[in-house]
Amino acid sequence: MLKGSAGITDKIISALLVMTSLIYLYTAGFGSFSSINQRAILLALLIPVIFLRSKSLHLKSTLTMIISIMAAVLIVLSNIYLMIVWQDKILISGATSNLEIVIGTIVIILLLEATRRATGMFLTLTAIFFIIYAIFGPYFPGFLVHKGLAWDRLVSFLFMTTEGIYGIPLGIASTFIIVFVIFGAFLEAFGGGEWFVDVSYAIAGRFRGGPAKTSILASALMGMISGSPAANVSTVGTFTIPLMKKVGYKPYIAGAIESVASTGGMFTPPVMGAAAFIMAEYLNVSYLKICIAAIMPAFLYYFALMLVVDAQAVKNGLKGLPACELPKIKDVMSTRGYLGIPIVFMITVIILGWSPMKAAFYSTVLSLFVAFLGKATRPDIHKVLKALENGAKGSVEIVATCAVAGIIVGIISVTGLGAKLSYTLIQYSHGNMYLAAFLAAIVSLILGCAMPPTAVYIIVVSILVPPLTKLGITPIAAHMFLFLFSCVGAITPPVAIAAYTGAAIAQADPSKTGFTAFRYGLVAYIIPFMFISNPTLILQGNMDKITVAVLFAIIGVICLAAAIEGQIFIPWNKVSRVCLGIAALLTLYPEVFSSLVGLGLIMLALIINKVNIPQRSLLKGIEK
Repeated sequence: MLKGSAGITDKIISALLVMTSLIYLYTAGFGSFSSINQRAILLALLIPVIFLRSKSLHLKSTLTMIISIMAAVLIVLSNIYLMIVWQDKILISGATSNLEIVIGTIVIILLLEATRRATGMFLTLTAIFFIIYAIFGPYFPGFLVHKGLAWDRLVSFLFMTTEGIYGIPLGIASTFIIVFVIFGAFLEAFGGGEWFVDVSYAIAGRFRGGPAKTSILASALMGMISGSPAANVSTVGTFTIPLMKKVGYKPYIAGAIESVASTGGMFTPPVMGAAAFIMAEYLNVSYLKICIAAIMPAFLYYFALMLVVDAQAVKNGLKGLPACELPKIKDVMSTRGYLGIPIVFMITVIILGWSPMKAAFYSTVLSLFVAFLGKATRPDIHKVLKALENGAKGSVEIVATCAVAGIIVGIISVTGLGAKLSYTLIQYSHGNMYLAAFLAAIVSLILGCAMPPTAVYIIVVSILVPPLTKLGITPIAAHMFLFLFSCVGAITPPVAIAAYTGAAIAQADPSKTGFTAFRYGLVAYIIPFMFISNPTLILQGNMDKITVAVLFAIIGVICLAAAIEGQIFIPWNKVSRVCLGIAALLTLYPEVFSSLVGLGLIMLALIINKVNIPQRSLLKGIEK
């Protein structure tokens, strides 16, 4: 019975996913519905998918199947009801009825359970804690105390307004995010993912440590679209990690390299996963401005990783892949180069000022048409339907997290917690910008270890941006700072979900892989502190100052990689590495005096190293 039922539900899931992609492609190209309808339709179509997944229905008993189906039906009916009555409630301002309180309660409970199934317990427990805080405010200690909210008022606020479940996070998911995920699914369905990997191998595969450098390029390309570091590791890592091991990289190093490379895709323009759209909405600036601000952090991150990978190859005597095992760039571009046209088109029209939704819609349509240019990529109806299905499927987790994050953000707003936490952060930091930023980074990393980056960013922005801006950090720098730390939680021990995913593929020690990933991604923990006081590193300000800051940042990254690995251009002894580590911090800080002192330390490191050059044979055993 269960197997037959699972087969039926699989077909229902496919129908829901295809319908979702078609509806939201339509709204991207021809105009959105009203805000509540746009968001409620998305919940009504995608949250049931979580409850109807076959793995849920294959469990234990028929009772599990019945409960899951009932949950799916209830979430659909609840959102249909909301779409019917919301105009009367919001525009005519009627009181919330008992029926609506019951329906809102059901929606909250079902969203919490759906999020638990989709992403694990941490976000769900966090939301439950905030709900408890909203109700039992008078019993909390110190500055956390508030008068408390009655359950009916809380449910009404979260369910019947655009300040809670149906707030900005879900609004962004139902407009920008989903259509970009669909675009990525279309690229993947017609061979774009394989083409990314082939291009990367053709460019970097022949160099020393070629598979690792290929991993960096391919993961950057795929990661900016996938929006999930762990998912990116699972996709690209299945190709790159075995090849890294084949040419001599130790399993934990291969897993670490792929996890760091995949995590960087979250802040690689032009797509930047999902949070870039939310950032643009919060800041009320163009999406293009966010992309420009992310250019240097992403470049420096990958530049540092490329240097580390090269140093590992030198220290361990690793070679590139033989030419006979690599695709030729000429062949890759001549046979399937047209698959890159939609990406070039999307970047071009965004620069020209098109809205992200419009750019993603026409890029998706273009990807379908260009696929007909080659026999191997020519789509049939099955491929098109699969692309539509995978596009919505890739959005399910994001939609669930955005809806529950809306609950948290709504409670922070209605209880006044955001203002209290802002004041407390300023008080504890004694008005020091860097201390406040450090505390904000710790909060982001703790949440980022166990939650998707998008959800973390949504939560911390509502709490931490106001105090950071009060202390003198520009709004875009504050948002970018929190965004980066929300992302690198995926490679931060002790959880490091992206690194653990890479370790599973590499069959390596998860803890060793996690700490290695943290070391390789160290630049991502340093750069944000450098641009909060002087945002030239995110390309804000005078061009002359930007040029100087970028030049010294590149020098700083080289010094940091040399200090970490003991091998950049030449082997470095321990004393020189200490000098280079300090020089890295000074040159990354965008001020003339500190940069000049950093250059002096680099000269000192060169002199010390010339007196006592370490043997490369000794360095070779460092990672053993």
